[in-house]
Amino acid sequence: MKENNGKKLFYTIGEISKLTQVESYILRYWESEFELLHPAKGKNGQRVFKEKDLEAILEIKELLYNQEYTIAGAKKKFKENKKNVESQREL
Repeated sequence: MKENNGKKLFYTIGEISKLTQVESYILRYWESEFELLHPAKGKNGQRVFKEKDLEAILEIKELLYNQEYTIAGAKKKFKENKKNVESQREL
C-alpha cells in the first residue's frame, strides 16, 4: 500500500485488526451495524480501509469497550454527534 506523509492510504482488514486490537470478525460485524463504517471493496473483493475508517473503528472501540456503551447506545451517540456537527455548520 502506498504511503502519504508516513501514513498509509489504504489498510487491509488484517492490518486494521492488528492496529486496533479488534478481531476481524468483530470489524465485519461493526461494519454491518454502524453507518459511519463503510470500507470500500478492492478489485479482488477485499475490504479496503481508509484513515477515516480507522478513526471510526477507534471511536467505536472506545465507546463499546472503555465507556461500556451497548451497540444501540453507541449508534445513538453517533447520531447525536452527527446532529450536533450539522447544527454547528448551519451557524
